[in-house]
Formats: sequence, structure tokens, C-alpha cells
Amino acid sequence: MQGMGIDPKPDLVFAKVASEQLDEYLHVEVLFYPIGAVAGLQMPQLTIGSWLETTWRLQALASTLQSDQQAALDQAQAQVKRIHSRVPELYTQKAHRECRSRLDTWNWYLDDMLARRPLATPPEGQAYSTYVHVRLKLELLKEDVAQPADQLARLEAGDRRLYRHFAAGSFVWEPELVPQAPADTYWWLYGHPS
Repeated sequence: MQGMGIDPKPDLVFAKVASEQLDEYLHVEVLFYPIGAVAGLQMPQLTIGSWLETTWRLQALASTLQSDQQAALDQAQAQVKRIHSRVPELYTQKAHRECRSRLDTWNWYLDDMLARRPLATPPEGQAYSTYVHVRLKLELLKEDVAQPADQLARLEAGDRRLYRHFAAGSFVWEPELVPQAPADTYWWLYGHPS
């Protein structure tokens, strides 16, 4: 953290490494591609969804990025765009597989959470703020690549289940991310299961 804001360094490091390794990632069978530690920072596993979430976060922080940081992000995004345009079918296949996998994870979480009624808070609130990263990746994957109708139907069914047990409230993550998350689209980031 720099001051009270989000430190963009981990996201910038991941964006650079992801853009450098995306081509290889798209050509291997593994869905969750381990990166390990880079520059003393533990990196998340590379997936299209993790790339999309990272750039989503950095776009929210755009006004606070220094010019060299913005240039590095622009370069990483341009590299990913080139790779995507060179092998669109591999990119789409990976995005569909990831969406299916993350839908399974999200629905398992909803099943477990809703089976434990009434919900225990604050532990459920803490778990929710972690698991909702999965829901964000699903939204970003849906926006990035047209998903099969059956996967979209599963996502909508999960949203309806969550909405029935949802209490609107404060944004669940750092307030700096709010500009990137309009409440009409990302409603599930504004509150918690109740």
C-alpha cells in the first residue's frame, strides 16, 4: 500500500509477466498456469480471467499511475491484443474453459453458503469478499468473449439465487475500485449475502 491507496506495483508486475507468457499459456493444455514469484511478489496463476481482473483494477487506478507505469500497462495490453488477434480460436477456447471452471466454483460456493442459513457474519462477509473475485472474473470473461448460452444461463441462475439472499450495502473492496464498478452491472460488489 502506498499511503492509504492501492499499490499498483503487484498488478503492474503481473500485467507485464502475463503479457509475456500469454502466448505460451494459450498453447498448453493447463487452464491455471503457475507463474510463481516475480520481483519478490507472489503472482496469481495466469488465466484470461486473472489478466482481465488485473487490467480492470489498473484501469480504476489510471489517474494515479505514473507515466512509466501507464506506458508499461499500455505495452502489456498491446501485446495481449496482438496475441489474441493472432490466435483468436485458442484464446476463445481458453476463455470458455475458464468460464465453465469458474462457474463451477461460484455455484459450489453459492450452494455451500446458502445451505448454511442463517449466514454467519462476519466470517461469511470475509469469505464473500474473496469469492466474489470469481464472480468478477465471470463478468469480465463474459464481456471479453461471447460465452455459450448454457454457461450464460448458469451464471444468470446463480445471480438470481444470490439476489434473493443479498443485502445491498457498501462496496466490498477498496474504494479506489468503485469507478470501475458501476452498481447497475456489478451489483454483487455492493453488499453481502444475508
